[in-house]
Amino acid sequence: MKADILFIHPGNQKRVYQDLSKEYTAIAPPVWTCLLAENARINGYSVAIYDVNVDGWDDKVPGELIAKYNPELIVIMVYGHTPSSSTLTMPAARFIAKDIKSFNKSMPIALGGIHPSALPEKTLREEPVDYVIQGEGTYTISSLIACIKGKKSLNDVQGLWYWKGDSICSTPRPAVAEILDADLPNYAWDLLPDFGRYRAHNMHCFQDFADSKKDDFSDVRSPYVSMNTSLGCPYACHYCCINSVFGKPGIRYWSIDRVMTWFDFLHGKGVRNVRLDDELFILSPKRVEELCDRLIERKYGLNIWVYGRVDTINEPLLRKLKRAGINWICLGIESANALVRNSVNKVIRKDIAKTVKAIRDNGIYVLGNYMFGLPEDNLETMNETLQMAIDLQCEYINFYTVMAYPGSELYESARKEGHLPASWDSFSQHGYDTQPLPTKYLSAAEVLKFRDDAFVKYFTNEKFLAMVTSTFGNRVRKHIEKMLNVKVRRRLTESLQQNTQGVPL
Repeated sequence: MKADILFIHPGNQKRVYQDLSKEYTAIAPPVWTCLLAENARINGYSVAIYDVNVDGWDDKVPGELIAKYNPELIVIMVYGHTPSSSTLTMPAARFIAKDIKSFNKSMPIALGGIHPSALPEKTLREEPVDYVIQGEGTYTISSLIACIKGKKSLNDVQGLWYWKGDSICSTPRPAVAEILDADLPNYAWDLLPDFGRYRAHNMHCFQDFADSKKDDFSDVRSPYVSMNTSLGCPYACHYCCINSVFGKPGIRYWSIDRVMTWFDFLHGKGVRNVRLDDELFILSPKRVEELCDRLIERKYGLNIWVYGRVDTINEPLLRKLKRAGINWICLGIESANALVRNSVNKVIRKDIAKTVKAIRDNGIYVLGNYMFGLPEDNLETMNETLQMAIDLQCEYINFYTVMAYPGSELYESARKEGHLPASWDSFSQHGYDTQPLPTKYLSAAEVLKFRDDAFVKYFTNEKFLAMVTSTFGNRVRKHIEKMLNVKVRRRLTESLQQNTQGVPL
């Protein structure tokens, strides 16, 4: 089966999540890869997708893929569950590119994604690839394959970094795709393995596991799909790297009609669990209400997870969100201390506790995201954040340490101050080599130790466990208690004789 372009979605769950990868992490389909593959297809090129996270990788795979597809170009898209996952996926992308070049040195490889887009020259110098795609790649990939086929010059391919002899050349970054329905009309889901091989995050299905008669939690987490109904973010928080791929803050939407064709397709495939990866799904009340009305009319019974900001939650809309199947809203609370938040341009203009209560009063569960180690954090402010998390008692939380992700403002300040980790592995929140940023008052090891201790305090808090039992049942409580027994090693805190326990996902 011939394919002009072979897209590869890299990953190494074990390396990134350690033993948490066996049961607790999600395995999401490659959202951005599917969009770009379909774009190349509508431009007349044959394409294929290989997803390492479900199909695996060893030294035999490059030869098998090249024999099967005989591609003229391989594109490795470095994306993950979240924008920040791009950097921690880089070691897997490097390993895959090396294996391909070992099998066939002349096979052209392009590397794209948020991390390569943020650091195009560094990526080209350090990785065993021929090209780096800067920006979305919507126009770059089709132009590059046309060049390889002899129909264009490399100078005509916008958003490309490449070698010319011993020199690195680059072309101007292309504009973003403005008319999403035309340029990125569909996901190439037909090129993926069965949706049943993907699974939702464990907490996403707590309510289903509580109601299910099945003993295996994984039975209610699949099939699973993540997708976007919009691209970009209008905000510019200093710790976030999302705008490095889109160029500047802003948001673009697919039409509601287009989005509903995707929901119709997924329902026909038996998909119930859906995560909407929009950076801010709850932003435009009119648009969200129209989408909810369409979902309510269809009565698909979906289990949807979306993202929102505390100050973009429209309280009158919450009841309709619930009726549409939105069971989880993830809020970026980050810190309890306003001065700490404001120092990284995360301004929250609404009362956090009142917003969380309003969401829960409408039968929607809250996933609270918190960060430890923002530049102005000290032990007092981090304890303030931990206490807020305990008091709010969201149905689930993520406790993150602050990383200097390439493409973020924190990356540039960390680079100037000499605080960047030595390897991309260190950007994994759950890895052995995790190395967060130090604050003005605390070392990286102190931040990481606090975060891991905070996790244990939160998930062993009897009031939280009682709430979980009351809300989801005893089976979910036992699942959480089992998660606490997963041992995750930390190089940075082993010297502090930290008795590390499970970490959140």
